[in-house]
Amino acid sequence: MPGTLDLPVAARATAFNGPSRWLRRPVRMVRYDACWPDGRVEFNVSVPKAMYRGWPADFAPVSDSVHAHCPEVGTGQWVNERGQVIEGPALQDPNPPLRGLPRQHGATRRELTPKARLAWRLGGGAALIGLGILLLAGPAGDGVGGPTGAVCCLSGAAVLAGLVPKSRRRW
Repeated sequence: MPGTLDLPVAARATAFNGPSRWLRRPVRMVRYDACWPDGRVEFNVSVPKAMYRGWPADFAPVSDSVHAHCPEVGTGQWVNERGQVIEGPALQDPNPPLRGLPRQHGATRRELTPKARLAWRLGGGAALIGLGILLLAGPAGDGVGGPTGAVCCLSGAAVLAGLVPKSRRRW
């Protein structure tokens, strides 16, 4: 494995299930290992600090490749500074990981359910109308607060009107 002694030549990710920080529900956690040119393996390292070579475009292929070659749970393959899979030592961490970084496996952002989307729109519309009434009726209603309150009331009414089913709309 060619390279200088001050930077590792390869990195890999190890995924495991651990508790979330606040709700203590199981989530997928990831921690990283680095392989140095002399053959030693360092466990639980920061991949950006270890594999970053100075330009963001240099690190993006490494990060994407490290995460692409890591299974849902288990240890992934070694990836060099160019993002290519290479052969490396088969050492495993003698101390099992307790903490890692939460990282989803190949999943995009979770979409809201229709019920949750409805609740957010209902709450947002009600909050806008409440804020508008507060600005209109408050002491700042004569100045800038009056037009701002009117805009908030109209926006809240528009958000709430969007909740009416299309079959029942008369407009």
